[in-house]
Amino acid sequence: MPAVLFIGHIPYFDAPHLVAIASAPLVPILLWLVLKSHEENKWKDRFAYILAGLLFLHEIAYRVFHYSTSESTTDFFHHSLPINICPLALFAGMIALCRRSQLAFEIAYFWGFAATLNSILTPDITWAFPSFGFFGYFISHCGVIWSILYATLVLKMRPEWKSIWRAFGALNVAVIILAAINIALGGANYAFLLEAPEADTPFFFVPWPWYIPVLGVLSVGMFALAYLPFHFMDRWKAGKAADHATEDA
Repeated sequence: MPAVLFIGHIPYFDAPHLVAIASAPLVPILLWLVLKSHEENKWKDRFAYILAGLLFLHEIAYRVFHYSTSESTTDFFHHSLPINICPLALFAGMIALCRRSQLAFEIAYFWGFAATLNSILTPDITWAFPSFGFFGYFISHCGVIWSILYATLVLKMRPEWKSIWRAFGALNVAVIILAAINIALGGANYAFLLEAPEADTPFFFVPWPWYIPVLGVLSVGMFALAYLPFHFMDRWKAGKAADHATEDA
């Protein structure tokens, strides 16, 4: 049965969407469970390269799909280049997996949990299940979560408090560059700098252009929330170490 092409966006939280959402944490958790018994890092590194390679090949196929369904080459350049915040987070995640780059991990981690997670929950696509457009969108976006959770759980990478500001600085640099690209292409809307998405997202609750600085402020708060698990884990470990020191005294 051919996939239905919706006007606006696909239905939210139906069975295919819920399965796609569940895959975001489940895939890296399953990989972590498989690999945690392997003491040798070579297996963890190999799977990191494999995951990054598969995500890269998929991204190429997904962009080819976009090109094949675009009305023209101009339309493709205006809407489908992999330079939105989520694809950039995906590429950063691939670099983190392959190079163990701390900055790339920080960008993927904070951009992923602030922007990509919202895109998974409120997808701005018209291609419904079981089309390639549906699978391509969710693999591309869930791939960001897969990469950062794999790097966190398996490769033992983690952010610091100052990582919030590095990721925020990188976000502002990206926005400036994307604004210049939008102007150069004349009609592009990368990073939604000229128009809000059609998705029913709660973050574009003020009109353009005011949602841009509002999103900037919100992003810092969301970055801080994304860091809180590490903050509480550090406090718990510090308390546990203090208790052991008291017992040994």
